[in-house]
Amino acid sequence: MKVVKEGDEVSLSCEVKLENGDICYKTEEENYLNVVVGKGRFLPSVENELKNMQEGETKTIYLEPKDTFGPYIDNLVIEVPKDNFRYNVELDVNSRVKINAPSGKTYYGTITKISDDNLTLDLNHPLAGKKIIITLKVISIEDEKTSKKKKSLFKPKKPKKPKSKKVSFNPLKTKLGSSKNI
Repeated sequence: MKVVKEGDEVSLSCEVKLENGDICYKTEEENYLNVVVGKGRFLPSVENELKNMQEGETKTIYLEPKDTFGPYIDNLVIEVPKDNFRYNVELDVNSRVKINAPSGKTYYGTITKISDDNLTLDLNHPLAGKKIIITLKVISIEDEKTSKKKKSLFKPKKPKKPKSKKVSFNPLKTKLGSSKNI
């Protein structure tokens, strides 16, 4: 039986829950998550746990905030005057917004409060400061050599991105776009 090692491409079913049982993410059947172990495109603590798992094996991992999205930082909650926003959509509490900073970096925030004059944005990741439970099942393992050969023969289709609401925030000509996805 195949065993996961560094460089392998692994197809996984994955469920991410909070301690209280709320599901944050779950792969749909036949729409598995593909991870190349060691590439750092998934949580490093999870990639490390994948090593030595076998096809068909299921594992549940309990992760502290330091191993996922970090601690919740109170200073990342900011209040912004509404006049600095130009938008053509209704903004609601709990809406996620994308912020393209003048430096070229992209940030995401959640609107937590709307008053007559201001919006309060929480720039923490929605899972910051929370313990999460991840249940993984290894569906298939492609070793590094086989995976590279397949990629050179076939070009995968890129998934279509959902359209997002357009919003702009302009204290420094920073653009915002609303996003429903985390």
